[in-house]
Amino acid sequence: MPGLRLPALRGCSRGIAVTMSIARLSADAGVKYLLKTTAHGDVTVRNLTDYYTTSGNPPGTWLGAGMDGIGLAPGTVLTDDSARAVFEGALHPVTGEPLGRRHGQRATVPAGPGPKTGTSARYPVAGFDLTFSVPKSVSVLWALSPQAVRDRVLAAHHRALRDTLVWLECRAIGTRTGRNGVAHVPVRGAIAAAFDHWESRAGDPQLHTHLVIANRVQRTSDGAWTTLDSRTLYKAVVAASEHYNGLLFDELRRSLGTETELRAPASAERNPSRELSGVDAGLITEFSARARVIELEKDRLVRLWKLEHGRNPSDATVLKLRQQATLSTRTAKDAQSVPLAERLTSWRRRAEGLGCTPERLITATVEQSRTRPLTGADLSPEWRQVTGQLVMNLVAQKRATWNRWNLLAEAERVCADLRMANPAERAAMIEALADSTQTFSVPLNDYRYIAPDNARADLAADGHTVFDPLTDQVFTSARILADEEAIMAASHATDAPGLEPWDAVTAATATPDSGEPVLFADQQDAAIQVLSSRRRLDALTGPAGAGKTATMKAVSDAWQQVHGPGSVVALAPAAVSADVLGDALGLGAENVTKWLYESNGPGAANRARRYLLAEHALEHHLDTGPIQRRQRQAAQVLAAVSAEQSRWQLRPGQLVIIDEASMVPTYQLAALTGMAAAAGAKMVLVGDPAQLDSIDAGGMLGWLDRTGRAVRLTSLHRFTHAWESAASLQLRAGNWDGVLEYERHGRIVAGTDGRMIESAYAGWAADEKAGLASILIAPDNDTVTVLNRRAQEDRAATGAVDTRHTVPLADGLTAGCGDVILARRNDRRIRDSLGGFIRNGTLLTITAHPTEAGTVSCVRKDTGATINLDRSYLSGFTELGYATTAHRSQGITVDTGHIVVTEGRLTRELFYVGMTRGRTTNTAYVVEPDTDADERIDPIGLPGWPEILGQVLAAEGAEHTAHETRQELQDSTDTLHQLAAEHDYLTQIAADEDLTDFLTTNSPGSARDLRRSPAWGPAVAAWKRLAAHDRNLAEREVLNAMTPRGGVRDLTAIIHNRLRAAANLHGAPEGLLRCPGNRPDLSNLVTQVEQRIRNRAKLVAAHIPTSQEPWVQALASQLRNIPDPDRRRRTLREILIYRDRWAITDNTNPLGTPVSWEEPDMQNQRQRLQTKLSPVIHPRTGPATENVHPYQPSHSTRDMGLRI
Repeated sequence: MPGLRLPALRGCSRGIAVTMSIARLSADAGVKYLLKTTAHGDVTVRNLTDYYTTSGNPPGTWLGAGMDGIGLAPGTVLTDDSARAVFEGALHPVTGEPLGRRHGQRATVPAGPGPKTGTSARYPVAGFDLTFSVPKSVSVLWALSPQAVRDRVLAAHHRALRDTLVWLECRAIGTRTGRNGVAHVPVRGAIAAAFDHWESRAGDPQLHTHLVIANRVQRTSDGAWTTLDSRTLYKAVVAASEHYNGLLFDELRRSLGTETELRAPASAERNPSRELSGVDAGLITEFSARARVIELEKDRLVRLWKLEHGRNPSDATVLKLRQQATLSTRTAKDAQSVPLAERLTSWRRRAEGLGCTPERLITATVEQSRTRPLTGADLSPEWRQVTGQLVMNLVAQKRATWNRWNLLAEAERVCADLRMANPAERAAMIEALADSTQTFSVPLNDYRYIAPDNARADLAADGHTVFDPLTDQVFTSARILADEEAIMAASHATDAPGLEPWDAVTAATATPDSGEPVLFADQQDAAIQVLSSRRRLDALTGPAGAGKTATMKAVSDAWQQVHGPGSVVALAPAAVSADVLGDALGLGAENVTKWLYESNGPGAANRARRYLLAEHALEHHLDTGPIQRRQRQAAQVLAAVSAEQSRWQLRPGQLVIIDEASMVPTYQLAALTGMAAAAGAKMVLVGDPAQLDSIDAGGMLGWLDRTGRAVRLTSLHRFTHAWESAASLQLRAGNWDGVLEYERHGRIVAGTDGRMIESAYAGWAADEKAGLASILIAPDNDTVTVLNRRAQEDRAATGAVDTRHTVPLADGLTAGCGDVILARRNDRRIRDSLGGFIRNGTLLTITAHPTEAGTVSCVRKDTGATINLDRSYLSGFTELGYATTAHRSQGITVDTGHIVVTEGRLTRELFYVGMTRGRTTNTAYVVEPDTDADERIDPIGLPGWPEILGQVLAAEGAEHTAHETRQELQDSTDTLHQLAAEHDYLTQIAADEDLTDFLTTNSPGSARDLRRSPAWGPAVAAWKRLAAHDRNLAEREVLNAMTPRGGVRDLTAIIHNRLRAAANLHGAPEGLLRCPGNRPDLSNLVTQVEQRIRNRAKLVAAHIPTSQEPWVQALASQLRNIPDPDRRRRTLREILIYRDRWAITDNTNPLGTPVSWEEPDMQNQRQRLQTKLSPVIHPRTGPATENVHPYQPSHSTRDMGLRI
C-alpha cells in the first residue's frame, strides 16, 4: 500500500456505546433470580419453538472450557440443582465435593464505607454477571423478523457470546495466588451459565444474555480449585465488549448479509452507536426510549381522568398525572411473565403503526452486503504498522498511560468497519494491531524476570513469568514524555520576567479607600510568590471557594502596572470559561484551542499563505500597470495579515494566565510553554487538581501541586456556613467524615430514582421561585433530559413557557417561547447584538415564537444581548437548559446547589464540583436502586446511599503524569514487601512438591486425598518452615499425625497443627531459607528473585531518610544516646528494611502502629527490633540483642536459606 500516511487525529476519537457490562453476583440471591425467571431446566424443552410459547425466559445452559472439571459438557441445559451447587454452595454438581473453599469463608467485597463506621459490605461472591446486550437495531431486527431470520439473529448472538468467552479464557480468565495475589497463573477455563432474556424492563425488545461466570476456577498446574482473578476480568470488560460487537456484526454479515453504519448521537455529549444499516432510526426510538412508555402511561391516566370527571384536566393536573406515570412505570422487570410469542405480536403492531412491516425491514437490512469478508492475508504488514500507529495516537490522545486492554479495545474500535471471515481471523487481527501499537509505545515498567526455559504453568505463561503477566505492562508515548519533560523543565527554569519583590509586596497588600485589603493573607502570599518568583512556569492551586480568581485579578493588575497594557494574556479551556475569566480580570480572554489554532496552527498557516501571495503580488507588479496602486493594495494585505498574526503571538514580558488548567491537555500546555519560553514570557497555571481533569492526556497541574511546585491557597471564602467549608475539604480529599458532616446537616437525601429526581427538582424550583440563583446538577445526560422535561412542563403549567409553537432541539425535546436553552457548539459565524459569537455553554431564553423557517430570537442570560438561532443550529446543537451535568457546572457559583447522584456515574472530582457550587446550601440526592425494578439480577448486592457515596469518593478520576506512573510502578514492584511475596510463592511450590514426594514415599496414595483439604496450603507453609530448621523433626511430626485414629474429619488440618506448633517452638529462623527442590525452572526463578532481594535490601539500607519525616524525628533524639555511630547506622538500616519489608506507611512511629492482623513473624521481627532498641526507647526493659538480622521474613513468606 504505497502512499499510506498518518492523518492528524486530534479531537476525532470518540467512544462507542458499550454493549457488555459486569456485576458481582452474591451466593445468597443472585442465581435465585435467574432461576425464578426462566423456564426450569429440570423440564425438557423440545425445541426452540417452545421458547416462544412458554412463559418466562428459556433455561440457562452451561458454557466454558472449565466444564470438564465438574463433569458436565458445554451446552448442557442447566438445572436448578446444578446451578445452586456451583453458585450457591461452590460444590461439584455431581459429586458434591467442595470446589476449593466454601462460600462461608467470606471474602471482603469493597462496596464503599458505611454510614457510621466506614466499613465495607461483606458478602460471598459466587460469580460475575457479564451481560451481553445486542445493539438496539439488532434487537429490532430480531423482534420483527420471521422466525427463520429471528433464529439466525439469535444464533449469531450466541456464537459471538461463546467466542467472546473463549477470547476471555485465553486472555483474562485466570487466578491470583500467593500473598496479595502476587502470581497470575493460568486455569483450565471458565465455568459459566448463560441465561437469555428477551426484553427490557419497559417491555421493549432487548435481546441480551446474562453470562454468569462462577467464582471458581481450576489451576492448570495442579488442578486445585481457587477463586477467579476478578481484577483482571474487570480490566478486560471494555475490550471484551468491543470484541463482542465485532464478532456479532461479523456473524450477522456471514449469516444474513447485513451491513453496519455509525449513527450520530442525539446530542454532542452522547456516544455514537454502530447499528445495522436499513433499520430506521424511528424504530430504534420507538423501542428504546423510556420517555415513550411514560408518555403512553400518562395518556392512559389522562383518559381515565376525563372519563371520571367529564372534562379535560388542567395543566397542573396533567403534570401530576405525568409524575404518577413516571413512578408507576418503574415496575419490576419480571412483573408480567408474558410468553415471547405475545411480545412479538405486540412489537409487530407497534412497528406497523410506524409504517414498518417485517417484509420491508428484511428487504432493507438482509442480504445487503456485496463485499467479501477479510482474512489476515488481505492485511499487509504496512497496513498493520500504519493502523497500529493510528491506534496508539488515539489512545495517547485520551490518556497519559495505557495498558494492553486499552490497546485491544481501541484496535477493535478502529477496525469496527472491517468484517472478518471468522472469529480466529478477528482475534488475530486485533492481537497483531495491539502488538504493532506496543512497538510505537514506550513501556513504563519492564518485565523484571526472564521466563526460564521449559517453565511449567505455575511459573510462566505466554513467554512471561507469573509475576509479570503480559497485560500488566503499562505504556506511554515518547511525545507524552517529551511534553511532560518540557513542562517540568519550565517549572524549574528561573529566567522569566517578573516584578521586583518590593513591587510585588506593594501590589499584593494594597488597600483601597475603604481601608480593607483586597486579598486575604494566603492570597497575598500567593500573589507575591507568583509575581516575583521569576520561574518560567508557576502554578496557583486551591480548593473551590479559595479565591483563585480574585488572586489572579490582583496579579494581572499588578503585572500590567509594571509591564503595561496588553502584557497579560488570559486563556481558559473553553469559550464560556474564557468569557468568565475575561470578565473577572477585566480584559479579553480566549480558549486555549483557539489560541493554538491561530498562533501556530491552521489559522497561522492560512495567514502565512496569504502573506506569501501578497508578497509575490507586490514583487510581480512592480514593473507593470499602475504600480503605486497595486503596491498599496499588496502592502495593505501584508499589513493586515501580519497585524492579525501579531495579535496571536506572545511577546517578551507578557504573563500568560491559564485558568482551569487541570482541564487543559498536556500537549497544549507543552505547546504554550514552548511559545512562552521562545518569547521570553511567563506562564501561570491556575486551578484545582481535585476538580475536573482534561478529557485528553493530562495531569500536569496535579504534578505541580503534588510535588510542591504550586503555590497553594488554603482558606475558603465562598460558603456561608463554616462547617461547610471544612466538610467540602473533606470531600475534596475523599474523606468519609465529610459525607457524615453533610448528613448531619440534612444535606444528604436518599431514595429511589423517581423520588430523588422529583426532590432535586422541587428543591431547585423552590429556590428559583424564592429569587435565589440555583443550579440543578445531574450525573448524566439522560437525567439532564428528564429534569429538563420536568422543568419545562412545570413552567408550561404556569404559563411561563408556550409549548404550542416549538422548535426541535438536539436532545430530542422541543422548546417554545419562554424556554431556557443551552448552546452546545461554538460558532463564530453566529453573532449577537453586541458582536459576541455563540459559545458552547451559553444559556439563552427564547423570547418569541419561532418563524415559519424555524428561527427563534433569544436573549443571552450572561450579557443580555439578543441573538437569532436558525433551525439547523437549534436541532443540531442546543438542549433545554434548566439542568446541567457536573462537568459543565465547574466554574459556576450560585446561592444553592442540588445534585442528583446515581451509582457508578460520578467520580470524586465530579461530586466535589457538584457539592461546592452553592454559597448557602449544597444538597445531594442519592438514588438508591429499587430492588423491585433494578435491571441487575442480584438484589443482595444493591448498594444503599452510604455505599454509593463511598464508591464515589473512592473513584479518583484525576490522572497522574506518565513520569509519576513510572515511579509508582517501580515503587510498588521493587519493594521487599513485593519481592518477599514472590519468593514466598516460589518456595511454597518447592515445599509443596517436597511434602508431596515425602507422603508418596512414606504413605502411598495418601497425598491425593490430603491435597484436597483447604488446610493443605497452610500445612505446606508449616512443613517448609520446620523442615528448614529440622527436617527429621518435620518428617516425624507428619508421620505421627498420620497415625490411624478415629473421628478425624480433616487429616491435613491435623498435620498442619502439629507442624505449626513444632515450628513455633523453635521461633522464626533468621535470614532467607531455601526449601529443597530439583526443578531447574524453579531454581532459575528463585535465583532471579533472590538477586532482586539483595539489590533492594542494599538500596533501602543505603537510603538515609530526611529529618523532615516525623518518624525519623521521633527516633532521632533516642538514637543520639547510642555512643557507637556504627551501631546507630545499623539500627537505622534495620528499621528501614523492616518498614520496606512490611510496607509500613505510618509516618509517626518508626516500627508502625501494631495492628491486629499482623502475621506472627511480623510480630516476632517487631519484638526483636524493640528489644534491640530497648536501651534507646525503653531503658527499663534490659539490654538490646545484637544479633537481629535486618531482614526477617515470616514463615508465611516461605523463609529461605539465603542471607541478604
